[in-house]
Amino acid sequence: MKQNILLLLLVLGLSGCVHIRNVALNATPLSATEATVIVFHELGYRDTFEVFLDRKSVGRVSSEKPLKFTVSPGVHELHTEVNAAIDRVGQYSFEAGQVYYMRIWLDMGVFVNSIRIGPTDARKSYIVRGP
Repeated sequence: MKQNILLLLLVLGLSGCVHIRNVALNATPLSATEATVIVFHELGYRDTFEVFLDRKSVGRVSSEKPLKFTVSPGVHELHTEVNAAIDRVGQYSFEAGQVYYMRIWLDMGVFVNSIRIGPTDARKSYIVRGP
């Protein structure tokens, strides 16, 4: 009896808490002379993340609103910052006319959590699971 009640409460709780959304990505390059970078995250958090290119802010990304911007060809630093994790700065090489997909994720460690941005596969959309 207790198990049935617990199972029912669990099913009811989970069914109302998680929404699944499909977010489209526009892969059209913004420039033929610069690289196009698309930054997104599938974490489902309601928070936005500020994205930095070469230590300068280029915009904010949320789970349902990816960030798309141009960058000159060459090697650049890319990172984001949050209060609850250490931001990891990555260096990436970009070529003119190319589209780069970069995903934000939280790297959970034993003693330290890190927020990272890194390259991912080209895609037309991504799934967000969250509240």
